[in-house]
Amino acid sequence: MSKIFFPRYQFSGLLELAERLNEDYYTSVDNLCRNAYNILSRLEQKEEHTSTILYISMSKKFLEQLREFTILRKEIMVPYIGELNKKALEKHDCNTCSGKCTMQHTTQVASLKESHQKIKEILYRLQMVALPLYSDIQYPAEYKKLRNEIMIIDTSLTELFYLEEACLIPKMIEAQRSIHAYS
Repeated sequence: MSKIFFPRYQFSGLLELAERLNEDYYTSVDNLCRNAYNILSRLEQKEEHTSTILYISMSKKFLEQLREFTILRKEIMVPYIGELNKKALEKHDCNTCSGKCTMQHTTQVASLKESHQKIKEILYRLQMVALPLYSDIQYPAEYKKLRNEIMIIDTSLTELFYLEEACLIPKMIEAQRSIHAYS
């Protein structure tokens, strides 16, 4: 990510940041996953090259988990941040709640960090089983396309995880503290 674009995220408010990440990354990663899944489907329909089977099956699992990741971000995390931001602006105080808070503040940040770790582990394993594209063996063209698409996803996720860890999580924690969510 260019340092020119980082301030766009760094100096955004919590809700604006979540909306930008949703537009710029969650939707983009979701589209990249669809593209990769289409390539994967075409690759599975063709006669399989025995040396690519493991990479293909791991890619399929990765894309399924990544799809779940983006759904959770779009359908749970972004709405949660909207509610958290609203409560922070209203100067809500969780100390005065009836104890039936359904926002589960502590699990939100933990689930973000946990999902980062899971995705990073899968990407690492994918890289370990990926076959070198420059060898003498001729792999199907779709395999090379899939590898390229996975690498684009990897790059996007690296940027996204950095933005979530450097900007989003600290702003979430700050908003949670402002409403005394940890008391």
